Amino acid sequence: MPATLSDGASGKSPARFELPLVVDLDGTLLVTDSYSETFVSALFNRPLVAIQAIAKLIFRGKAASKQVLAEGTDLDLETLPLRKELVDFLRDEEARGRSVNLATAADRNIAEAVAARLGLFSSVHASENDHNLKGARKAERLKTVFPQGFVYAGDCRADFPIWKQAAGAIVVSSDKKLLGEVSASGVPIERVFDAPPSGFRPWLKAARPHQWAKNILVMVPILLGLRNLSVSGALSAFVAMMILCVLASLTYMLNDIVDLSADRLHWSKSRRPFASGVLPVEYGLVAAGLGIPMLLGLGFWMSPGIGLVLLAYLLLTLAYSLRLKRVPILDVTILATLFTLRLALGVVAAGQEWSVWLLSFSMFFFFSLAIAKRHTELLRAAASGAGHSESGIVYGRGYHIEDNDVTLVYGAGASIASIVILVLYLTEEVLSRPLFEHPQYLWFEPLAVFLWTARVWLLSHRGQMTDDPLLFALKDRTSLAIGLAVAISLGLALI
Repeated sequence: MPATLSDGASGKSPARFELPLVVDLDGTLLVTDSYSETFVSALFNRPLVAIQAIAKLIFRGKAASKQVLAEGTDLDLETLPLRKELVDFLRDEEARGRSVNLATAADRNIAEAVAARLGLFSSVHASENDHNLKGARKAERLKTVFPQGFVYAGDCRADFPIWKQAAGAIVVSSDKKLLGEVSASGVPIERVFDAPPSGFRPWLKAARPHQWAKNILVMVPILLGLRNLSVSGALSAFVAMMILCVLASLTYMLNDIVDLSADRLHWSKSRRPFASGVLPVEYGLVAAGLGIPMLLGLGFWMSPGIGLVLLAYLLLTLAYSLRLKRVPILDVTILATLFTLRLALGVVAAGQEWSVWLLSFSMFFFFSLAIAKRHTELLRAAASGAGHSESGIVYGRGYHIEDNDVTLVYGAGASIASIVILVLYLTEEVLSRPLFEHPQYLWFEPLAVFLWTARVWLLSHRGQMTDDPLLFALKDRTSLAIGLAVAISLGLALI
């Protein structure tokens, strides 16, 4: 909730509440930063525009760079997250007759588009051509436009030159040091709106460590080839798995940054740290830009095979995030391939023999689970009436909401195919080679796969499952019981 300082505590004059309100855009009215957002949009959709913007920044300054990005990108300004409590306050002030104005260092095209979206500003002041309206320049502009005085709403130390010229301050921040400095400068504080710093928790949420459970697949080849395993091979596989965990987290962040607009229209993804604006998109770019090369270098240092599998995982993930996630059927095929690459990483890292049957089973099994996720998304979009265009195309995907019959058929068919391949794996490879002491116990596995995937598809089609079957399995008691039974049967087969 926003905090208000009393008149006695702040020394306010009631007349100040009639002075025009001037509001900053980036970090104040918007939770996010429009310059970073337009740069990210250009980087992943129109890279030549991003390169041109960097050149303008170097040779002509930030204002020229902002103009290139604003004119050369198709940023969805309607979905940019707003500071809701501040917007409500501004609407109340405007409704009682107070002049509300926008003054920002953002490009005029961006500023006017946001102003048109809200429809409450009496005037708009923004950067144009080579003139960057920030700091002292903004202060001088506002002194000229509002000679009778004004109250300024800002969020950071860059706004101090404006606050010093203002009759009052509205501070959009939870930084106590900043609040103390504003108060000590002698500028009365009219209102304070909390804007908590990102901290560690949003980073943890963006990294999605719960998804690391998928990387246990790296250790599956070790279990299947336990009799031929060395200590160094097991340790190498474990380290490779941990590298993949961190690499996957960085690719999740990149995926969220690439898909900002679609996520902001999604019923649940809109709450993700980058989509909601809790984490600045530029932070994610820096983390990925520094972390990914380091992880790949570590993989190649361990062995060329590990490095190549990690590189293949990264390239396929980036291709998926940038373009291929919008191609129906191909998108889930890629997801299945990424799961299979986890198995391949375990084989390479531990020095195990390749199994065509195991890799084939993985492709069909994870294809079924991936398309189950799409099936759930389609059903939710159809039921809620949100998350898709008027023509029925789901935002950020290439599917239509009526495609749920197709996803059901493909998913159920792939599930049955995976069970058949698992049976062939047992008969053609496990029973023909001394991999297990008591392989007869492994015949429980095809039954377990059938029971679990049948349950996944039944609940998915009823709309009673979350949008990720693997996360569902970690919370579902029946799934956990089936998993325990599988573990017991594997143990009995080994001893």
